[in-house]
Amino acid sequence: MPQPLLAVMSVAAILMIGNVLIICHELGHYLAARATGLVAERFTIGVGPNLFRLKDHRGTVWSLSALPVGGYVAFAGERDRSRAGGYAALRPTARMLIVLAGPAANMLVAIGLYVCILAGRGETTLLPIATTIEAGSPAARAGLEQGDLIVAADGTSIVTFADLGAFLQARPDQIVDLRIERQGAQLDLRPRLEARHSDGRNVGYLGIEAHSLGHRQLGFGQILLLAPARAWTVLSLTVNGIVGTITTGQGAGQFTGMLGVAHLAGVAAASGPIPLLALTAVLSINLALMNLLPIPVLDGGAFLFCLFEWVAGRPASARVQELATRTGVAAIAGLFALSTIHDLAGFGLFQWLPK
Repeated sequence: MPQPLLAVMSVAAILMIGNVLIICHELGHYLAARATGLVAERFTIGVGPNLFRLKDHRGTVWSLSALPVGGYVAFAGERDRSRAGGYAALRPTARMLIVLAGPAANMLVAIGLYVCILAGRGETTLLPIATTIEAGSPAARAGLEQGDLIVAADGTSIVTFADLGAFLQARPDQIVDLRIERQGAQLDLRPRLEARHSDGRNVGYLGIEAHSLGHRQLGFGQILLLAPARAWTVLSLTVNGIVGTITTGQGAGQFTGMLGVAHLAGVAAASGPIPLLALTAVLSINLALMNLLPIPVLDGGAFLFCLFEWVAGRPASARVQELATRTGVAAIAGLFALSTIHDLAGFGLFQWLPK
């Protein structure tokens, strides 16, 4: 794809993804506030002059601004504790619920996206195709050949290599009936499995390896179980990567700033809907994590202030909150600057500098 076209697609894709995720995040705050009885004063999409505004029967002003970049929800009395019915006058636990609802909404969006991906494409898995056959193994003696697809074992349908492995391991030193598909024809083989010692027990051993990836369709119940697990895996890997970078200093070069994310979004959009949905799910999880950082201008910092007030029975002093907010703004600005420089270096912008 020509670079100018990729650049345009990157900008369009990151604006679309970013706005959708931010709107969902703010809707999380809004709906949690509604659950506590708090009415939002304003829900704005974008920045700049208003193009459209509507006031609902609860008094919330919904508006669309000229520049489609981000959005926010504003509540009455966010800092005025004396205002009855305002945000600051709520119990700390209610405010913690509202604060956490934004990141929770992003996690739910990621799970929903994985549901769509799994429903449309199925699960990526190893297929039960013999890629490598060990010389002298039961598979070799029975006549298995490279490229053979194992479709059934003892009459049981085999869909994935994991299915085959579970079947074989439970039958050490037994003869099994394998239905093989080879070059469009089916034939039956009856290898006697060897018994190998593994994890304190004997398991059946055939002697093949599989490296062919494919997709298998899933039932709705399987999708509902697998989608949260997929989101949890991405969350765990991301957290472990961050912790590893902080504790060891390694892997910092793998993190990407906004420019790098925009480039990835353009590449994903050009690759098709599934890659774009997958990237959006990962970014949604990362947005949830970023907002949970203990920085005052983010949800994590607001949660800590609410938690302190709940435990101590009083809010943190105005001076402490102001100092923490300024420090948080400086930290975010520094991280943004460093990530942008990292992205520009990755694009080769600084290659002209003398070495």
